Amino acid sequence: MLNSQIQIQQGASILAHGFIDDPSFDFIFGEAENKLEALNAFFEIFLTDATQRGEVIIAPEEQGACVWYPAEVPIFNEQFEDTLAEVVSTISHISGLEAGNRFQELIQKVGAKEPQAPHCEVFFICLKPEARGKGVGKSLLKPVLNYADTKKVACYLVSSNPRNISFYERHGFYKFCPIEISDSYSMTGMWRDSL
Repeated sequence: MLNSQIQIQQGASILAHGFIDDPSFDFIFGEAENKLEALNAFFEIFLTDATQRGEVIIAPEEQGACVWYPAEVPIFNEQFEDTLAEVVSTISHISGLEAGNRFQELIQKVGAKEPQAPHCEVFFICLKPEARGKGVGKSLLKPVLNYADTKKVACYLVSSNPRNISFYERHGFYKFCPIEISDSYSMTGMWRDSL
């Protein structure tokens, strides 16, 4: 588990580079020149929460990262609402009010589809572009699935990129719900039943 500011910054940098070409962040930031700076700040805030209440896994050689929450953690609680408010404020400060508003719109639509049944949740998982297709994603997901299978709980995640859906399906997830973010962009809630 990450516990120092340096490790949070390390994880944020990995996630920022891994998500730099992700459609969800294209929706939020558009073509902003300071996108990488904004992503770093965005992920530092989420990692601060995740190190307190969830789990953070860093792949060897910083090739990727996974942020997830065990089933016994109520993700969308008051602390998380404070985290989201800080994210909106930070994004608005770095990239403008429109970006902050787009993030708020996206997270509200994602949150509205959050399953009510007990589950663990993969909040972010990514690989740096040069690490894709080498089995690193599987190694990042494995501890989460092992936890879910041991505890006999379901697992949920939101795929922000259609290209990743087949990867999740190979690991037992299925399409649970579409999440329409805008007229031209949708995300996909994905569910994996407990064993």
